[in-house]
Amino acid sequence: MRSDRFLGPLLSALSLGWLWLAYFYIPASNTPGEPGPRAFPIVLGYALLLLGLAITVSGFGRRREVAPPKAEAATKASPLKRELRIVLGTFGLLMLYAFLMEKTGFLVSTPIVLALTLAGLLRIRRWTFIALMSGGTTLVCWLVFVVVLRVPLPRGSLWWLI
Repeated sequence: MRSDRFLGPLLSALSLGWLWLAYFYIPASNTPGEPGPRAFPIVLGYALLLLGLAITVSGFGRRREVAPPKAEAATKASPLKRELRIVLGTFGLLMLYAFLMEKTGFLVSTPIVLALTLAGLLRIRRWTFIALMSGGTTLVCWLVFVVVLRVPLPRGSLWWLI
């Protein structure tokens, strides 16, 4: 059974729910012609809908490959454990990021969570790459939001300790 035949319709249904929530719970702009706060969530919802439809079409459009019974049994257990590790790890890292963001703010929590993601989920073991990627991504985000767009990033409740 191919997982993309279920993933595409599932993503499409989730995106329709997301779009419904965005339209009814996020207020529109007060000024006509401006995008307002719901513009970005709606764009993301339509992007997810297009992705779901593309996965659905490709999943039903391709022919199913038949694997030998011996190889099929060997590949079933390993990808499931790996996918479960990735899903649970992503959820845990998002919860950690939310907790750290509240306590320490953007500049401390972002490189920590990025380093944990690269080392823990993606299994990258080159620490120079992890340090440069985590620090560089944090620096670029800080430059774009604080310097260019003049948007304050979260400082956290413990910002006075830093």
